[in-house]
Amino acid sequence: MQSNGSHASDIYLRINRPQYVSVPEGFISSLAWKVFEWKPTYTAGDKPVAMIFRAKGQKGTQHFDLWETAPEGVELERLGNALKDAGVGPKPLDSSTLALSVLNSVAGIRAEKSTLQAASPLTPAFALLQNMRGIQKTKNPPDLAEILESLYAFGGGARTGGVARGWFHAANYRCEIDPLLAAMDQAVRRTLLRDEVQTKALLENEDASSFIQYPSTPFTWFRRSWDLLTSDEWVEALPARVWVDWATAVLRLALGMGFLWEAAWYETLARKLLSEVPFTKTDVLNEVPQILPWKSSRSSVSVRDVASVLVWRVHKGAGVRKILDSWLAANLSPDLAFAEAVQRMQTDQVLKVELTTALGSQKRNAPNTWEAIKYALQTRDVAGPFADYYGLLRSNGRFLMVNPGTEWVAVVASLACQRPGGTSHVGALMDDLAELGLHPELADVVMLLERAGLARGSADADLGVQIKSAF
Repeated sequence: MQSNGSHASDIYLRINRPQYVSVPEGFISSLAWKVFEWKPTYTAGDKPVAMIFRAKGQKGTQHFDLWETAPEGVELERLGNALKDAGVGPKPLDSSTLALSVLNSVAGIRAEKSTLQAASPLTPAFALLQNMRGIQKTKNPPDLAEILESLYAFGGGARTGGVARGWFHAANYRCEIDPLLAAMDQAVRRTLLRDEVQTKALLENEDASSFIQYPSTPFTWFRRSWDLLTSDEWVEALPARVWVDWATAVLRLALGMGFLWEAAWYETLARKLLSEVPFTKTDVLNEVPQILPWKSSRSSVSVRDVASVLVWRVHKGAGVRKILDSWLAANLSPDLAFAEAVQRMQTDQVLKVELTTALGSQKRNAPNTWEAIKYALQTRDVAGPFADYYGLLRSNGRFLMVNPGTEWVAVVASLACQRPGGTSHVGALMDDLAELGLHPELADVVMLLERAGLARGSADADLGVQIKSAF
């Protein structure tokens, strides 16, 4: 697909429908399963296996077996012996105690009332200790990794495996520069994974320059940010757990903002199709509205609420998407240009009636998509041992408003600096936020940077306020 975006297929973004991801570790684990193949040969039953690190007594269902991968008893001791063989911990230390210490050190986020807990995906082996079936507790969860690959490709990234390949490179490089993590990874592979993991064939990097389809959107921000974060320079600069948290934050933003932009795209496209004026793809791109209203922090909670705006945009966008998918299925041909498709659509009276109905509908067409967006962007726990500092939205009763966590600010601002230890300025950060679909007041951005300790210089310097990368 060429960057001029002149083909009719550009009307419809082919992205699989998501579900909300119950634990943030699921984002990276989904990429790990894109890279590796492993079919446990020592689990009972013929049903699909749902894997989760810790499940606190949870059981499988008639549709799948649930396997808690954190070992106990003999298996725990076996892991401890493997850790000692790999050079982790003193030899006199009890093997089970050593293994339990290591496992506790990689325990991931667990919501206060949840019985499920994933392992922090610090290395490839730890990332494979849960799969999406175990995380979502459903037999056939959506392919989250494939969804992320689509979002990345729309921003100019490689069409196949670009996101997973970036993670794979970063995870392997982490093990190269961190002997302790490498030893832990080796021990887990030998024992819990039984040395049965196979690496899938990964495609070579493609020249992505001709694949940019939706410039200056959350997709292009995601592609650029992911390429930066998975580079050797950033892997070296960030502690292992911080890198995982930052990577997860970028993936959460890509999912949430990507699907919000998709809904706004369809709503904008429908309104232009209902007009009598011809238009191009660039015209639609230029008219996609602010996808997530970021009102002044000085406004009241009710004014700052975004839930009512977003939820109906998502549902209306889904209605339009379904209509356009049906029309394209009946009319798309290899040589149909964008402009010709628009002309046909604008003269199709049946289509125009359907679009008018969809835009005025109060039907909830996409509850799963809305839940996926909300939980990707929302702060999950605001306090306690598992507090989430990487959320963009925060709930306040029935209201949902933009209120980014400190670490969220650190991630986005630091990536705007391009390199570890680098500097940038507020103007560049505002450009990045605009690409994401966010248009906050300058004063609020400066305040957030000061609170995160990243602002340098006087606040009255406006767009010239300097930003220092957090690492």
